[in-house]
Amino acid sequence: MKHLFFKIAAFSIFSFLVMVSETPTYLKMIFISAMLFFFLPFGNDLFTKERMWRKFIAAVSGTVLFTILMLFAPALLSGDLTKFNIFIESGDSFGYSILVFSITLFYFLVYGLPVSLLSDWLSARYPHRMAAAGFVHFGFGMLLIGELWILPVICAMIFWVIDELLQRRMAKELVEI
Repeated sequence: MKHLFFKIAAFSIFSFLVMVSETPTYLKMIFISAMLFFFLPFGNDLFTKERMWRKFIAAVSGTVLFTILMLFAPALLSGDLTKFNIFIESGDSFGYSILVFSITLFYFLVYGLPVSLLSDWLSARYPHRMAAAGFVHFGFGMLLIGELWILPVICAMIFWVIDELLQRRMAKELVEI
């Protein structure tokens, strides 16, 4: 019963944050639907401490990697690395990094974490589990942002790769024990 109250409180807080944001209505519905995932009656094997910790590490690591990528992307795409030096020296990079980091972390935790758990649950039924998990991540990444669909897809793929690497590392450590 205590877990149900915790789930309701967390859902209420995140729903409130999503509803008061400037996010388009269709995205609000997608986020709230993704959060409803936690109310589904899955077995305890889906919400293990190790899996949730792995997903959290993947979300934070993916956020850091995406933020770094977004810092270097303009300079790399233009081919002029001197633009990046001007960006760093102007002091705008710190504020930009914090903004990108906080927005990306929000999306990873509110949208990416439930999608990744759903991916684990769905892909466990297929012989090619890793490909099925990647397809689910890619598909849910394409649902977001319309014209800028490439950014959520990149985030989804980063999350998926990091999660798979962490899962393999944890499996290897268990075999060694």
